[in-house]
Formats: sequence, C-alpha cells, structure tokens
Amino acid sequence: MSGITLYHHWSSPDCMRLRLALGAKGLAYESRPLAYTDFGTPLDLGYDRVLPILEWPDGSRDNQSLTLLLELERRHPEPALLDGLVDAAEWQAFLDWHARLAPLLERLIAPVRPGFAEIGGDVEALALYKAECERHFGQIPEALSNDRYDGYRQLEQLGQLRALSSQLARKRFYAGQLSLIDILLTADFQLLRLLDGVTLPLDLMYYFQRVAEACHEDLDAGLQHAT
Repeated sequence: MSGITLYHHWSSPDCMRLRLALGAKGLAYESRPLAYTDFGTPLDLGYDRVLPILEWPDGSRDNQSLTLLLELERRHPEPALLDGLVDAAEWQAFLDWHARLAPLLERLIAPVRPGFAEIGGDVEALALYKAECERHFGQIPEALSNDRYDGYRQLEQLGQLRALSSQLARKRFYAGQLSLIDILLTADFQLLRLLDGVTLPLDLMYYFQRVAEACHEDLDAGLQHAT
C-alpha cells in the first residue's frame, strides 16, 4: 500500500478524478467511501462535508481535487501525467474551457447522481440530496432532468464535443498518451452517458472507457445496478 487514504463519494466527479489519477499512477491506496449522510468523518478530519479528502502518508490532508492532482504529480512523478505532455499554456486553456462549461455540466449531471446507491439507495440521503439541489439550482433533480435535452445541446455546442470526440478518437488520448486532461475530461463528463435519452458521440463513450481501463478504474462502481 502507498499509505494514501482517499475518503470519497462514488457519485462525485471530483472524487472520480482522484480515483483515476491514483490508478494511473499504479498506487494502491485505502479507499474509504463515505455514506452521503456522513457529516462526522469529514469534520473529524478537519473539513466540512466536501469530498474528496485525501490523506498522505505523512498525515497531511487536502480536499481540493485539482490541488490534490497536482500534488500527486509532485509526490509521484512517474508515470508523468502533466510535465512533458501538456505545456503550461495548453493546460491553462483547457482549464478555462472547462470553467466555461462547468455550471451547465453540473446542472446536467445532478439528476444522474441519485442513480448511485449512496444517494438513491437511502431515503435520508436522497431527501438530503434533493434539498441540496433545490438550494443550489432552485430545482429538485426531477425538474432538472426535464431540461436535459436543451441543456445537453447547449453543452455540446459550447464545448464543441463532436469535434473533441473526433480528435480523441484519432489520438486515443488528448496529448497522445494519458494525461491529467484525460482524467479531468473523463471524471467530469462521463456521467453524461447516464442521462436518459441523451446520446453522446460514440467516440466519446469509447474514450471514457479507454481512460478508465488505463487507470484500472470502473466507471460504474457505486451505481445501484452495478454488481
């Protein structure tokens, strides 16, 4: 074991980022999935309920996923996922592109998260999640789902997803080999595949699976129907 402990929710894209990155590095870590209603464990670790929380072997911790990805790259530089693959300007351009899409993407995947057992499989957790959605978006997940077709069309156009998927099919990975951009793209966008009635480009679906396999990760882990 690497001595790393990851406290996470299965349904969280931010948590998926760390799961993919740790797998890409070949690091065996202690996986600590928390109940969605578990407020106590994060507080005991010195944080609010925002996950992931990653604890390093030296006992230090953080719960900012992007900061953690960069720190993981610093502490475990091999195999490289950023340096030598993506230059600073391209990395910043990607982060800017992602930031423009993030509010729309967050609304789109909100109705999907109850498909995970940690939320949809527990009455109290589901009620909590619905209340959180209503506070954050002004709508419960069922209402948000009604806008999924228009929302996805906007995302597809704004993010030029069809052109991106064609590029990823040609190169297999964004930079030609696995990088942090692939990890962010897969972690943050792969839940779109679970939107009922929304059809993602087939090349994008294959890409998500290709990244997951390279990271030795199961994209369906935690889903209620997953075995």
